[in-house]
Amino acid sequence: MSTLWLKFSDEASLPPSLTAAECERLENVYDAANPNSIWRRAASLLALPVAKDTLLRWHRGVPYINWSLLVQTVSCGWIVAWQSADGGFSYIPCNNLMQLPTLLRSQWRIERYVDKTCKAPLPQNPDDKLIESTALGLALQGILLRLPKQTPQELALWLSAPQKAPLTVRKTVLQIQNIQKRRTQLSAAWGDLFPHKRGRAPEADVPPYFWDEPPLVTAVHDIARVQPATTTATATATEWQGLAVCGGQVTGVAVLVKNSDSSFSALDPSEFPIFVFPRARPETVEVFEHASALLFAEGGALSHACTVAREQGIPCVTALGPEFMATLEDRLSRPGKVWLSMDGATGAVKLVLNT
Repeated sequence: MSTLWLKFSDEASLPPSLTAAECERLENVYDAANPNSIWRRAASLLALPVAKDTLLRWHRGVPYINWSLLVQTVSCGWIVAWQSADGGFSYIPCNNLMQLPTLLRSQWRIERYVDKTCKAPLPQNPDDKLIESTALGLALQGILLRLPKQTPQELALWLSAPQKAPLTVRKTVLQIQNIQKRRTQLSAAWGDLFPHKRGRAPEADVPPYFWDEPPLVTAVHDIARVQPATTTATATATEWQGLAVCGGQVTGVAVLVKNSDSSFSALDPSEFPIFVFPRARPETVEVFEHASALLFAEGGALSHACTVAREQGIPCVTALGPEFMATLEDRLSRPGKVWLSMDGATGAVKLVLNT
């Protein structure tokens, strides 16, 4: 069976690029052959069956995780990642009734671990923080299996407003929120392990996933072929649809933020600055206090940045797509200010005017 390799998402608290020492550090964290690795100790907390297969590989200096193995691990073999005809992937239940009791026991253990952990004081030892964070990440993937088939828009809506989720999944949605809140409290441990270094080169253009072997990319237009489109917006669009993260309607001046070293002293609060980020990376939270609203071109509704936005009640929309970012950068290159309106409850963003 083919192996699906998924790029570490922007939710991960990793620097944009890694030194040789940091690469080795990450490999040690995900060393499935070492019973004392963070990965193995986290999986043991949930009594998950851990194979000694390779969990991590590199492509152009970017880490990828063995997603096929992870899916099989958290589902106890009940679900596998399946390659579709277009090279994408989906999740297929094996419907092996012999595995069902194992899966149910696993879900029970995950439930107990999450309930106990989210009520306990935070661990003080750095390794214990990393282990708990990893275990909660595995628990999150396990709990997501309980949700019915849903679109990213539906999941984002449920997370931003759990009362709008179907009654049958509302408890699960609240558990997901609790896990993410706890993980945000533990995120500093990853920052200490892989300290964010400012001024680094941007991450290489690589596919978000691949099967077995990475594609041979030789030109910019080849990169576009191996990356799935995230939006249908055009370069001349003035309205975009993203994923709703946190409700609230704001009309304000767009402020493009590419690093947290930017100076915000000149911002006029009366213009209700709307901060726009290329990606929902963890370090973006450092400047949230200066914003009236937040927009991310890329990033999932479960990302660290979006979780913090929900916790702080800052109107926020994510996954607006690269075309949104390209259009905004083009508008910002012209004289004057760019005004946007956004609705954090629906995910709608509109260009109002240039002044």
